[in-house]
Amino acid sequence: MEIATNGTRERLVFERLRKTREEKNDVILRKKHAKASLLVMLVLMFSVIAAACGGTEIQTVEVIKEVTKEVPVEVIKEVPVEVIKEVEKIVEVIAEREKRELVFAGLNWDSALVQNGVARYIVENGYGYPTTQIEGGTVPLFQGLRNGDIDITMEIWLPNQNAAWNEATKDGEVFSVGRSLEDNWQSTFIIPGYTADANPGLVNVQDLKKDEYKSLFTEADSGGKAVLIGCIASWSCRSVNEGQIEAYGLSDHVELRDPGTAGALAAAIEGAFLKEDPLLFYYWGPTKLAFNLDFRRLEQPDPSECADNDPVNGCEFPAANILVAMNTALYADAPELVGFFKNWDWSAGNQLAADGWYGDNKDDYDSSEEAYSATGVWYLKNNDAWKTWVPADILANVEAALANES
Repeated sequence: MEIATNGTRERLVFERLRKTREEKNDVILRKKHAKASLLVMLVLMFSVIAAACGGTEIQTVEVIKEVTKEVPVEVIKEVPVEVIKEVEKIVEVIAEREKRELVFAGLNWDSALVQNGVARYIVENGYGYPTTQIEGGTVPLFQGLRNGDIDITMEIWLPNQNAAWNEATKDGEVFSVGRSLEDNWQSTFIIPGYTADANPGLVNVQDLKKDEYKSLFTEADSGGKAVLIGCIASWSCRSVNEGQIEAYGLSDHVELRDPGTAGALAAAIEGAFLKEDPLLFYYWGPTKLAFNLDFRRLEQPDPSECADNDPVNGCEFPAANILVAMNTALYADAPELVGFFKNWDWSAGNQLAADGWYGDNKDDYDSSEEAYSATGVWYLKNNDAWKTWVPADILANVEAALANES
């Protein structure tokens, strides 16, 4: 049943990505029409100006050239105010048409969605781009980023996604614009502090081969194996979990299980801690859950002992290099956002503050997207670090919008 559920979820994500691609193709087509309309309007505009200034004759074939040569600056200054206002309206409409909707990757864990809430508010209210997001797992959403269905992803975890990332950058499909979640860690083999205290001999992953410790985590249907609540199947860290189990010789001792969602993983951990049950699990930080609970990581070889420092080969996860990434189309479609995201600096302090507010207030909203959006507003109102990420005019736009938030 779990496999079918995950398969259905993936099909829904890919269907949404397909629809997004069709919508973007429509936008591109409209932009082409807009450019053609722009040429027509410019011709008409200069014709109106010419008429208003005394009927200067302009040939349509070389309208820009003729205007440059034949219309003196003094004459332009005498164009009626009504004509100038009409031209300004046309320019404003054209500018708005050029700012297409930008699609964010709604990666299905809190830190990525909290960052979306902050980034989308700035992009919408500071830079004037409408935004949306598609929620899903790492694998389908990264494919969406590669083919242009997704424009911006706030968290690319390396080395988890090394192979796919290297291939996509080599093919010129994506590029990194900045650093994302800092002070991070992750581990496949975590146990509660109370379990570690009660079993001082359980220190290293190799200790899971011993019956006295393995039996702490067995379940009725696990065939005598310790159950590891691991990374979600649609996340890239899943293959790392699998590689580590094999590299450590734990395949006959540990069974990897998919929790299904980040929420289900967190619920399993919180439930075990509430009852003080033993639990073997994967998780990461900085997160509110890891900050509040006593997590103990079982010892593993240092990343330096693995080929390419890649934990899939049998070592601990190194500190991840987490990137903000864009599809390369945004070089042309939203170039001003490149500088903004290069300045993005999401520290552990930022994350824990925003994650904590979200956890305390999420039940007050009708949907998770509304809750994450509200978290973004709260963060922007109550923290100043972000103000150094944007130019003065964009800062003024965002602050004006925040002033109108209840």
